[in-house]
Amino acid sequence: MKFAEEYKIVPVLTSANIGASTDCDSIDMSKYHRATFIVTCGATTGDVTFTPTSGATEGAKTAAVPLKYALGGAAIGTAVAGSTASCDVLGATGSHASAIALTCTTKMVVIQIDAASMTLGHKWLTLTCAATAGILHVVAILEPRFTGNRSATALK
Repeated sequence: MKFAEEYKIVPVLTSANIGASTDCDSIDMSKYHRATFIVTCGATTGDVTFTPTSGATEGAKTAAVPLKYALGGAAIGTAVAGSTASCDVLGATGSHASAIALTCTTKMVVIQIDAASMTLGHKWLTLTCAATAGILHVVAILEPRFTGNRSATALK
């Protein structure tokens, strides 16, 4: 499992009925360069707002963290040969200093956070998802400072 030896795969939200403020599990980023969140969205009501924050302790959401993001080109399960209108083809990369709101019903969203952009002294990263209603699954892929197939947990 070469991929798992080079990156840490962390499920942080499973089939959650999201509401006004749903937090993913907090990640201890002290041993990682970057977190890439892969979000698969079910049906959602309105836009989903994604807000990454950092804190000195697990679950603390003290400071905004800049992010980069891209949205899948079509609903999950949709593929058009040779076209950007496919679920596995990402749209243009965007960035924001604190949060993004996306219409993402049945689409994939990829969000990237660099640990170097977190507030000094903060090692915990929490992604908050908010919408009127909806279903999300979120997995984080962490780029470790040191690799190994049996790396310790990044959760508390």
